[in-house]
Order: sequence, then structure tokens, then C-alpha cells
Amino acid sequence: MLPGHRPETPKKADPKDTETANMTVSIPAALRNRARAAYRATSYAEGDNTWSHFVAKAIEAETARREAEHNGGAMYPSWGENLPGGRRLKDS
Repeated sequence: MLPGHRPETPKKADPKDTETANMTVSIPAALRNRARAAYRATSYAEGDNTWSHFVAKAIEAETARREAEHNGGAMYPSWGENLPGGRRLKDS
């Protein structure tokens, strides 16, 4: 390697090359507003390309945490079916 040159790092998948899917969720307005404010204030520093990128990173972090906590760090099998809709019943 030449002095002053870094070794090449493997290229990450280009977001344009990754299959995407739309998702609609309802969250408290205060949480949405807080997240949007954090995104707008830090998107450049954190390398977020878009609001969707920010949301995907947040979901990825929580998914990885749950896999580590409940499944030995292994990914759960992919589940393409719809999740049950509606409000969750309150615990008695």
C-alpha cells in the first residue's frame, strides 16, 4: 500500500439498490415531533440521507436489541404476512 492511502473498505449496498416497502404506523404526535426535531438537528452529522433513512436506522437498532435480548443475537425468520391490526387490548 502506498503511504498516505487507506485500504479500500467494502462498499455498502446503495440505498437505491435495496428493496423498500411502505409502512404506515400511528405513534403519539409528541414522539413524532420529537423524532423529527432530532432528525432535522442531527441528520447531517449522523449521515441520515432522508427521514426514511432515520426511521429505518431506529427500527434496525430496536430490532437488533430485541434479537440480542430474546434470540441469542440471531435474526428471527422473515415474516411477510400482515400483523394484526387495531388497538391492543389492555392488560387486566
